[in-house]
Amino acid sequence: MKAHRIFTKGQTVYCLLSSFSRPNVLLPIKGLIVDTQWDPVNPLYQIRIIKMYDNMKYLKTHFFDMNFKYEFNNRARKMPIKKEDFKNVKSLEARFDESDRERLYVIVESVMCKKTKNDLQGLFEKVQFYIISKNLKEIRDISSRPFFKGSLSTDSSQEFNIRFKKGWADKFQNGDIDIDKYLNSLT
Repeated sequence: MKAHRIFTKGQTVYCLLSSFSRPNVLLPIKGLIVDTQWDPVNPLYQIRIIKMYDNMKYLKTHFFDMNFKYEFNNRARKMPIKKEDFKNVKSLEARFDESDRERLYVIVESVMCKKTKNDLQGLFEKVQFYIISKNLKEIRDISSRPFFKGSLSTDSSQEFNIRFKKGWADKFQNGDIDIDKYLNSLT
């Protein structure tokens, strides 16, 4: 098992905020650790959100409907704020800094926290790559089912791979991943 960095109360960290209701939606945030709960494997941090790195359209679609733990021993719940009250990310971030901000704290696992924004970017890219790959495999399997004859159907996994290459080959040219190896890894 790879060890990860442990942070203390009062430190600023960069986190991926995940939800019990939508675990595949990860929100990159900057936060301040206000409390910790020790666990030898995976400590938990109570975080005051300082900055959100997604745009308001994405946040309105996902953030306000997600359930988060706000105390260590309580169950998850939706944020007690309404998306209609916010026009932009700055106004939402300002809300996280008001006098009753304790109601808006979130619990984050230590493995989802990093010291720098660049480290968080790397973690986010790895997790997003995994989630996208998992969904692509499912789409390939569903679209190539023999009984499915709709406009999104493919005759085989090979046809899906060919169509994927036509649309996405340019994204793999400058990267460190070969598109053929990537598509073979989806099996």
